Amino acid sequence: MATLAKALAEPLRVRILDVLGRSDEAVCQCELIALFDIKQSLLSHHMKKLTDAGLVTVERRHRWAYYSTSADALQELTAWLS
Repeated sequence: MATLAKALAEPLRVRILDVLGRSDEAVCQCELIALFDIKQSLLSHHMKKLTDAGLVTVERRHRWAYYSTSADALQELTAWLS
């Protein structure tokens, strides 16, 4: 739980996770960069923290990365917060 909590300590990561959680499909990194008006390197940093914590999964499609939430991690987080 400490790893999950640490990953969510950054407000931008919480916002990214919210966007991913609301999407029915995996979200392209290009959409996240435009949505949050951040550089690709900053997005990569935050996505690494979220994927390392198991909150987000990544799928590579050619030169783009597509992100989605990990249902198991979100259930674990919800159970812990309840």
